[in-house]
Parts: sequence; C-alpha cells; structure tokens
Amino acid sequence: MQKAYKGKVDSILIDPPYNSHIDYIGYKDGNYEDGYYNFMEKRLILSYKLLSDKGFIVINIDEGEVDNLEKLCKSIFGDELVKVYKWKKLHEYFDANRNVNPNKKVVLYEYIIICKKTEKATLNKIMQPYIDNNVLKEFESEVPEIFDCFGTTSSAKDEINELFGRRDYFSTPKPIKLMKELIRATTCKDSIVMDYFAGSGTVGQACIELNEEDGGTRTFILVCNKESNICEDVTSKRLDKVNAIYEFMR
Repeated sequence: MQKAYKGKVDSILIDPPYNSHIDYIGYKDGNYEDGYYNFMEKRLILSYKLLSDKGFIVINIDEGEVDNLEKLCKSIFGDELVKVYKWKKLHEYFDANRNVNPNKKVVLYEYIIICKKTEKATLNKIMQPYIDNNVLKEFESEVPEIFDCFGTTSSAKDEINELFGRRDYFSTPKPIKLMKELIRATTCKDSIVMDYFAGSGTVGQACIELNEEDGGTRTFILVCNKESNICEDVTSKRLDKVNAIYEFMR
C-alpha cells in the first residue's frame, strides 16, 4: 500500500481489536506478541504515511484502551491534532432487539479518536440524527462531542441480520449511520477511504450509501486477514449483497 497510496488517502477508519481478551467474538483480541501498544503503533505509523495532508484517521475503541491509544496517537500526530469523542452505544429507540446479558457489564459509551494529519485537515459538517415523536429525522450539524442517535451495537446487529439472516453472523459490527457520517466528516466526494480492520465491511457499505446520497465518487480499500475466514465469509459477501463494484485480492 505504501508505494501505491502514500499521501493519497483522505480517511482511514478502523475498528481495531479492543484488547478485551474475549474469546467468543470470532477473532483474536488479546495476547499480542509484542503487546497491544506495539501492535497498534506499527499500524498507526504506516497509516500516517498513507494519509494526505488533509487526511484523518478515525479509531473506534472502548474504555479499556482509549487512554493508551490517545497517548499513542498524540505521539505520532501531535497533541493538538488528536481529539477524543464519545459514541452512545445504547439507545432505547434502536435497541428493541437487544439481548441483555445479566452477567455482562453495561457500558453506555465507547470512544472515537479522530486524528488530523496536518492543520489543513478540517472536519466537514454531518447529518445529525434526532428523534421527533418517535420518528428519526436529521439536520446539518458540526461534528458533535457525543455521537447520539447514530445507531447502536444492537442496531448494527439488526443490519447484519437483514443481510445474512442472523444477528450473530458477525459479533462486533458498527452501525452504518455512524460510519457514514464519520466518512462524510473526513472526506471530499472523490476521496480514497481505507479500513484495514474491515470486519463485516461496514465502511464499504457506508461509503457506497454516502456516494448514492451526495453524488460522490469515493473509492474504498478494505483489508482483512485470514482469521476465521472473515474476509471471504463476511466482508466480501456483504459487499456482494449491497451490489458493490470491487476487486477481490487474496
């Protein structure tokens, strides 16, 4: 990627492993050979080189590693170019199908770290959702400190169910609306977008939907490893189901 895309990517959006040491989610999330910090540092340094001067990297993470990743990002991008936002991952409007595990800690928020490559990078306005008389509506807004009404973990699994017929087909998806607005905030209409922890392929679908909405020609690069065959069994199948035009490379 470095030779072909160095300095050309406007937005890298990643939902990396959380280092949670949970073993039922279908991929490795602990016991990194050189430690989680080094695992992420190597990838963020390469990300920095890929970004254009107006580019961003957006990282979804939970409370377990947010502080460490914030420090790491500041060491690479600079203190003034890194900001941490919150995403409200529970909401009664979206969570009708949520399975409540009484033994699991309830966490209301996760975090979104947004890093600018340079001062030239400026966040665009987004379409902020809100609920009016139990109807979901939206208005143009600056990027909020707290992403509320952008979907939840449960609604993301509902989206997986619509595509694959099972809510548990992929364990840790992000909602399309959240990713679509993060792409809107960090790209131009002709930007290159990348996700190298592609998982279920939400970034790809979100990019397609945003292009359809605003007439954009954004292209996306999704990268998966071979773990649990996620790339072929989930990512590429999702792209097929949303009629994406893409080239699959092993």
